Parts: sequence; C-alpha cells; structure tokens
Amino acid sequence: MTNPSAAPVSTKFLNVLVIGANGYLGTAICSAFLRTNAPPTSFRVHGLIRRESAAHQLAMNEVIPIIGSLSEPDMVRTAVLSHSPVWDIIVTCTEPSRATEAAHWSDLLAFIQDLASESASHGVRPFVLWSSGCKDYGTTGLHGEKSLTPHSEDSPLQSHPIIRGRMDAALRVLEVAGAEGSDFTAAVVRATPVFGYSGSYYGAAFDYAAAFAGVFGKDDIRSRTLDFTSDEGTIMHGVHVDDCGEGYVALATAALPDDDRRRRIAGKVFNISGRRYETLREVGVALAQEYGFGHGARFGLAQDELPEAVSGHNCGLVFGWSQWVSSERIRNLTHWCDKRSLFSENIGVYRLAYEAAIEAGLDDVEKVRRRMAGNWGDDHKAAE
Repeated sequence: MTNPSAAPVSTKFLNVLVIGANGYLGTAICSAFLRTNAPPTSFRVHGLIRRESAAHQLAMNEVIPIIGSLSEPDMVRTAVLSHSPVWDIIVTCTEPSRATEAAHWSDLLAFIQDLASESASHGVRPFVLWSSGCKDYGTTGLHGEKSLTPHSEDSPLQSHPIIRGRMDAALRVLEVAGAEGSDFTAAVVRATPVFGYSGSYYGAAFDYAAAFAGVFGKDDIRSRTLDFTSDEGTIMHGVHVDDCGEGYVALATAALPDDDRRRRIAGKVFNISGRRYETLREVGVALAQEYGFGHGARFGLAQDELPEAVSGHNCGLVFGWSQWVSSERIRNLTHWCDKRSLFSENIGVYRLAYEAAIEAGLDDVEKVRRRMAGNWGDDHKAAE
C-alpha cells in the first residue's frame, strides 16, 4: 500500500486581506476563500477589523484577525505588514456612516495604495476586489412590462443618494488601478441584495410579516391577508450571501494564474445576482403562508389601509425597489453559478436562521433594523 505521506507536496499559500471581515458580507467572503483549496495552492485569509471584540469570532473560523482603524494609517499599516509584506488579494467590503464616508473612502484607497506599493516592491502586485452594489444602477421596470430589460455592467449609473459615495469610490479605484505605474490591479463587484443567516435587508421582510401577524390572534389570522403597498410585479432580485462570497473567490482565482487572464478581469465591473429574479408576489405569498395568513397576500394597497402596528416598518428598499440584474459577465468568464435556494423557495429555513440571529443578539440584525427605521447616522461605523 502506498503511503500518501511518503511524497509530501508543499502548499503554496496566497495571502488574502479582507477589509471589513466581521461584517455580513465580509464573513461570507472569508469563508468562501477558506473553502477553496486547489493543491498545491491554498489561501491564508486575514481579516482587518476595528474592534478587538470581533477578533475571537474570526479566529474561531480560521481567519487571522488584524485589529486597526483606517483613520490611524501608520498604526494599521504596521499591524497589517507585521503579518506579511506581500498581499496577493485584497477585498474591501466596508460600510461607513454617512457622516464619515467621504474621509473613509479616501483613507481606504490610500491604505490599499500603500500596501500595494510594499507588496509590489517584493514582486507581487495585489489584485483588489472593491465592493459596491447594484443599487448603483437605480431601478428597472416591473415584471411583465414590455420594456423590461435587466441592468448590466454597461447600464448607466443612477445611484441611490444614500450610497452615492460608495459608487464614486468604486469608479475612482478603477481609475487609479488603471493608471500607468499602478502597483495594483482592481475589479469592482456589484452584488444584488443578499440574504441568508442573519438576513441582511431581507430580515426586514421577516420583521414586517411578524409585526403584521402580531395584530391578529391564531384563529383570526386564518381569515386574513398579508398586505403590501408595493405592486405585486416588483422585482426582488437577490442572491444568497454564500453564493455571493463564492463569486468573489471565482473572480480572484480567475485573475491570479497569469497576466493574460488577469487582463480579462482587471479594470472591469462584475455584477453578482441570482439565476433568476423573484417577484414580490412570489415572496409575499411565501411569507403569508409561512406566517399563517389563510387568505394569502394582497398588493398595491394604500399606506393607510395597513395596520398601525406595521406603520413604522419602512420596507421600501426591500419590497419597493424593483430591479432585474444580469450577471452573465461573471458567469461567462469564471463559470461561477449560484447554488443555494431562492428566498421564496426556502423561506422557512431562512426564517429560522434569522430568528436564531435575533436570539443571539447579532449586530447585523440591529444595524439593519435601525436603517429600516431611517437611522443611517453615525452609529453605523465602518466594518473595518
């Protein structure tokens, strides 16, 4: 019998730095890199975070925590370079407060340029994946409209005012990375809304249905409908956060082997979206069934027709943002595909996960709840 240990093969580790590693998306990206192992190459994942309290959870998941703030450039530079002067991949997935975002995006780009310069001096130009979002394109029409077409990476940008700074920063990083003599290459990733686990903005859908159900007793709810103000044809195009994380890894692994392959990806924008969109009707009916509404769901109601108990649930960004997004570019170039169940297909499991996240007191849940209540203020610190 052959002893597999008789001819060991040394593993080559590629260093990955995820900035915002303890956030909802950052956690999924770290996990996706760690799941990817193509011997003799493997990823060693580092997570840059602001709070020391988040380090324990990262370490438990085999992510090397690095504590530092972008607002203290010398200290964070020293902390990161103490782990390695060479970085193969850098991923950004931070969310600054509105009050600090201008300084944040500037600090983030300067930090990446600094790390890239050091890494390039050791012979490695990092590949940067810079996170933005598909809300940069604005909305599309409703399901069934004759003029309906999906947003692609070439669609005009019509960003929501709340995240305009993020969009501008993404364009700036492509400009800097593409300049002659740049020490790094970059691609921008625009994902649709993500769901799963602690829910992200889809958690507001569960909160809304739960609040609506709470108006009625167990017997009464069987003769009731779950009501929405938005049109039933509103397009809800999401992707599971695990699939989204795999998309980042697909881009990174496709770009790394050689300069020719990197040129196909660097300097470009890539959308990440589910294999098909869902409609509010699909999601609304699934929510109604999950929460026990015996007469299904109704759509297009006036705000004053809803119970007072749900009046504080501002779910326009979830139920009222109609958008169909094409992700053919990443699918064609990397063969990435989403595998997890759509939101309406597995809503009971996603509800269980969300309620477990509430019970565990996860920060992600409270952050989204504050934003749904209209509070986008300084309490939303960057997930550095």
